[in-house]
Amino acid sequence: MKTEKVTKTVYIADDGKEFLTKEDCEKHEKFVKEILSRIEYFCIRCHPDLTETGYFQHKIYVAVFSEHYLYKDIAFEWALRKFGHLLGEGVQGYGFQPHFSVSESNKDEYDRCPPTEWGGRGLQSERVFLSPKTVEGFPENIDYMKEWGFK
Repeated sequence: MKTEKVTKTVYIADDGKEFLTKEDCEKHEKFVKEILSRIEYFCIRCHPDLTETGYFQHKIYVAVFSEHYLYKDIAFEWALRKFGHLLGEGVQGYGFQPHFSVSESNKDEYDRCPPTEWGGRGLQSERVFLSPKTVEGFPENIDYMKEWGFK
């Protein structure tokens, strides 16, 4: 058996990720700065139970990439266009109530995409990526800029 002591140079990005080449490290740092730092995460709770509780039965985890900020507004606008309105019929037809809500989330929750626990079982959640461009590591993008007629 032969034993050798090997010394390697490792390049460490600002986020702690290690690379064997300077170029790969710089490429990663550029990706983090120009793309990942411009993505925020939200959870849209929707499909309320209108028979008894009004409790939202479904979750849509949303990642929003924007060069113009307004991340939460983009998530809200997408939900509003998807569901057609914020307010709808209330429980058992009485009054009205919100039919979706948008709250902040994080990358970990977005990646895990945990189900809604309802009636002792988990209901499948979904993930969407709102972005004018595709980004590696994310689902197929929904180009809100194009869909909404923005330049």
